[in-house]
Amino acid sequence: MKVLIIQQKMIGDVLTCSILCELIKKKHPNYTVHYLINSNTLPVVENNPFIDEVILFKPELRKSKIALIQFLYSVRKEQYDIVIDAYSKLESNLISLFSGAKKKISFEKYYSKFIYSNPVKPIEKAVSNLGLAIEHRQQLLEEIGIATNLNVFPKLYVTKEENNNAIKLLLSHNIDISKKNIMVSIIGSSKNKTYPLLYMSKIVDYIADSAECNIFFNYIPNQIKDAKIIFNGCKETTKKKIFFDVLGQNLRSFIALVNQCDYIIGNDGGAINMAKALNKPSYIIFSPWIEKKVWATFEDGVFHKSTHMKDYLPELFRNQNESSLKKNSIPLYQHFKPEFIKDDLTSYIQKLNNKNLSKYSLDQSVVIHNTTKLSALVITYNEEDNINELIENLSFADEIIIVDSFSTDNTAQKIKQFKKVTLIQHKFTNFSEQRNYALQYANHEWVLFIDADERVSPKLKREIHKTINNTDNDIIAYEMYRKFYYQKKLVRFSGWQTDKVFRLYNKNNASYKSDLFVHELLDINGETGVLNEKLQHFSFNNYSDYKGKMIHYATLRAKELHIQKLKPNAFHFYIKPFYRFFNHYILRLGILDGKKGIIISYLSAYYVYRRYVELNKLNKN
Repeated sequence: MKVLIIQQKMIGDVLTCSILCELIKKKHPNYTVHYLINSNTLPVVENNPFIDEVILFKPELRKSKIALIQFLYSVRKEQYDIVIDAYSKLESNLISLFSGAKKKISFEKYYSKFIYSNPVKPIEKAVSNLGLAIEHRQQLLEEIGIATNLNVFPKLYVTKEENNNAIKLLLSHNIDISKKNIMVSIIGSSKNKTYPLLYMSKIVDYIADSAECNIFFNYIPNQIKDAKIIFNGCKETTKKKIFFDVLGQNLRSFIALVNQCDYIIGNDGGAINMAKALNKPSYIIFSPWIEKKVWATFEDGVFHKSTHMKDYLPELFRNQNESSLKKNSIPLYQHFKPEFIKDDLTSYIQKLNNKNLSKYSLDQSVVIHNTTKLSALVITYNEEDNINELIENLSFADEIIIVDSFSTDNTAQKIKQFKKVTLIQHKFTNFSEQRNYALQYANHEWVLFIDADERVSPKLKREIHKTINNTDNDIIAYEMYRKFYYQKKLVRFSGWQTDKVFRLYNKNNASYKSDLFVHELLDINGETGVLNEKLQHFSFNNYSDYKGKMIHYATLRAKELHIQKLKPNAFHFYIKPFYRFFNHYILRLGILDGKKGIIISYLSAYYVYRRYVELNKLNKN
């Protein structure tokens, strides 16, 4: 498979999105992954071992329509199977549209369905402190079966030579490298993302007063005038700690310089994101129009902290949308006095100076938010062909418990390979009894009961997570509509279009009725609801598999009818099977499903006939 990932934005976005390349290559090492980015952001992906090829979108492509058309043609020639557009603007829309890829994934917008095969609605609330910037991008991968991984972070790869050159640079300025080296991001990527210059002078003073350190400024040549304003606004004692002219000659040398620093403080932007990708702690001052929940990545209050004007003056943000905040960010900044930040910043620096930062790694900062936990339950018998994909599909659950009916194939052996899966073997009597037996092993109140041939789509996973964490309703059990597939082809009619089953519920208020052996029913003590997203049911791979299951279900149903002392007659043997076929094929539009519709309708009728054959046997015995 050949994959193109598109992220035509700033350094922070390109770094953040690079984790998609890593996740894909770790899951599918044989996949070819190309990364399309703006040419000025190339240095942040250099030496990345998870990118097979970087495709550069150069400035001239925005100036010449002919050049853009030629570029689009070159992309199409690559014959990508999958395009993941994490940028989702006009340029990337065009690239995605003309790529020719069968699967095109991007964030959901009003026009998405006309361009993308898999539009994704971003989650509103993060499940961890990674920040929505990271979690949103990982969402895109769920569309190709790659689960969210909270332990994969943006990374920069610095060579030994680059590190040595950075050390030489420090020594050439007679810098005492035994002291703490602190990088200060004094200027943002734009004026509306730059803390007022003289306010920043105060921040630098606070840093100098809090630590015996060397201070480096992050700025580029055309920002030197503003940098000098900040420098001149500092106290004389602070100026002695600032090495104003210690700069990287290019972006790669700046990255190597940051790698020699202990931590970074200042405006949100590329420098902060690069420092984090180098495993450096950070303290961010956010612009009024930037949302902390998106870009305050890894914030744990220890190694990573941030501050926002909204924390101190929330009244100025009432009835304000992003557009108005962005427009008024510069005057709003004037209200964000350095004195607001002082105590929090100095406390952060003092605590950080007492820690051994040489042993710090980003995974120490990952925190999973408190959420309602979910148990995924499955009952199996001879499901070796399904088991690997099933367990991977359920990896979003907090625990997976599989009750196996002593399979005679390799089902149990395959399950044992997964350390996080609990395998319990129990003799099968009937479906209701087996499901109730599994329920007693669930450690969490909310359970998701899935059959081995069912799959939870990415959108359904998000709806499940949102539903069980919603404390505003009293619903304790949810039905799900199912999409049926026969030989992996969608069945649109044939009586299955309205099928729905209870699969998500609170185990304290529900159990399966013991008098039903097949097509088991939940006995629910409380309110019920229906989820919007559908469960995928890959019910039958071939005709003999399908028929075998119908015979098995018919045998169990016959036992139920035997207990009820039913005596079958001609009506049961002939009229009921005929009506079942007529209902599925004509009334429920199985005729529109072609050959699949005939098979499904026939075997549904056969199931009805067979259960009375089995019942007759039981009655005679």
